[in-house]
Amino acid sequence: MPVYRVREGLPPYGPMATPFPAEFGRVGREGLVVEFETAAGATWVGNFRPRGPGASGTLDHPDGRHVLVVSGGDVYSVDPERREADLIAFAVDGWWHVDDGVIMSRQGLAFFRIGPPGIVWHTRRLSFDGFDRVHLEGTLLHALAWSLDDCWVPCTVDVVTGCSQGGSYGESDSEGWERLAAGNLESGGLP
Repeated sequence: MPVYRVREGLPPYGPMATPFPAEFGRVGREGLVVEFETAAGATWVGNFRPRGPGASGTLDHPDGRHVLVVSGGDVYSVDPERREADLIAFAVDGWWHVDDGVIMSRQGLAFFRIGPPGIVWHTRRLSFDGFDRVHLEGTLLHALAWSLDDCWVPCTVDVVTGCSQGGSYGESDSEGWERLAAGNLESGGLP
């Protein structure tokens, strides 16, 4: 697994931090600052722009080679050896670890799973405005989805396939977000 750590701020001396995205470096601001160590023992620092008030933190990527950096809801897949990062998701407000992966909440509206190849599945929109009581039981993720009727409605997601039931938004995929594990969602970003 790669070696990395969140730093309290930008380095005061030495090489400048690498900004992600690249244009973030032109504004001279500090985002989520993460130090990475290569297999050869060299270190470098990334400065990740926080897009908004979403979640922030770092996680091991399920592929064992990359690092997931979440900065203000933006999710980057970082290759510490190449000193590169790809934005693969946005508007993330929480995550839950599962075998061989992590499930993330997209703005409290839908869920998606990141596995070794990247994004494995993405649910249809399940909620109008947030989830509550999210928990895992075996291969099912259970949650309550906020309804326009000012109440919580149960939903479940199969963590292997991404198939979902229930929720407050209806059973159709009117947003075109659903991509099941058996589908052809590439390892890139979200729909």
